[in-house]
Amino acid sequence: MKKKVMIWGIFLLISFNLSAYTLKDAIKLYKNNEYIKAKEAFLDVIKKDSNNFTAYYYLGIISKILGDIDNSILALKRAIELQPNNINLYVELADVYLSAGLYDLSIKYCIYALQYDKDNDRIFSILGQAYYNKKDYKDAEKAYQKAIELNVGNAYYYNLLGLTYLKMKQYNKANTSFLTAIALDSSVFFFYYNLGLSYEKLKEYKKAKESYLRCLKLNKDFDQAKKQLKKVKRILRYEKRKRRKK
Repeated sequence: MKKKVMIWGIFLLISFNLSAYTLKDAIKLYKNNEYIKAKEAFLDVIKKDSNNFTAYYYLGIISKILGDIDNSILALKRAIELQPNNINLYVELADVYLSAGLYDLSIKYCIYALQYDKDNDRIFSILGQAYYNKKDYKDAEKAYQKAIELNVGNAYYYNLLGLTYLKMKQYNKANTSFLTAIALDSSVFFFYYNLGLSYEKLKEYKKAKESYLRCLKLNKDFDQAKKQLKKVKRILRYEKRKRRKK
């Protein structure tokens, strides 16, 4: 009987030690992209220290990555309570609200953050996406232009600006934006897809075809590019038949 009690006691001790994560353990799990375990670890840290700012901050980031938007918002709001002057928290919360489709709240937190950090290109990027999703393309254009001004080497900002110009039916500007994005980073397949869309709108179907082919070379499974490529090939065949008849 004593032996069984001793074994059970050892088991409980081992179980406790396995679940007793430190903040350092939790951060290491996060950096290793072990998000589910990291979330558990940060929750464990919070159980022991309900005022641990760092744990709430990372919990908010990880919850967003895992698609747990409600808990991400709760964790970041708690982090703000603990460090209300930390502007980065408002930026993260704006990003979470963007992911949740709560665009007005995302815009609200971006505008608040910009009062204290006017040179943060990421804030303008989030702001631009929120405006874009609200179909407020003029304000989205301004936000992306400001993000580019602050970080001229970010290819993704030019791509986002190009998508905005497509919606505004400013196809030459869209085309220029996508070409700039590709000049900065030629490895992103959807840059070529978006470039193809702009060429289609400009009725430059051969260039659109080349763009879709380049996109598929980088990602052969991208069905949207396959669909657009078929469409462009049909148009080119039709135009060829028309020329022959003349």
